[in-house]
Amino acid sequence: MSKNAFWVTMIFVGAIIGAFMGPVLAQSLSSSAMLTFSIGTFVAIVGLITWSLSSNKSGKKADTAALADARTMRAPDGKGRIYVTRRGFVAALQGMNVTLDDAAKGQIKSGQMLMADVDPGIHTLGAAMAKGIMANSATMEIEVGAGDVVVIDAMFEMGALKGQAKLTRLDAAKARENVHATKLILWEVAPS
Repeated sequence: MSKNAFWVTMIFVGAIIGAFMGPVLAQSLSSSAMLTFSIGTFVAIVGLITWSLSSNKSGKKADTAALADARTMRAPDGKGRIYVTRRGFVAALQGMNVTLDDAAKGQIKSGQMLMADVDPGIHTLGAAMAKGIMANSATMEIEVGAGDVVVIDAMFEMGALKGQAKLTRLDAAKARENVHATKLILWEVAPS
């Protein structure tokens, strides 16, 4: 079982236990204590959501011509092409900061991708959550030849106390599926 599936299961179990224990707790507290507890919990949840999304950047979507070019999955002559796609539901709304060769910078959320046409050689890809206090970053070296197309899946895996960005090179079938299922976002600082 993956870490994500484990934590979704744990949340589901916690919700069921809460559904049974909630009424017992509510009956044991006075109405003013229950009101204070409810308001405090609501404020804490809204605060956590606001904090976790506060570092998101509004990535500019590529025009239809650039998206159509991206979906061909063909590198320009003498270049290689790298895609970074993000799908999934864990931390889906929180931005993931992506770097390429410590020069290009962009941010994607679930359902989005970045694309870079690069010179043949070895390139370093990095990924970290925008609010990375409780998350480890990931790096990966990618060797790209002229005409090569490489698709990397960027995801976030949740652990007990810390999460981790994870980068995985996809096979051809999964790569095509991810590229066609995501929207192209432009780099904030374009690859050189």
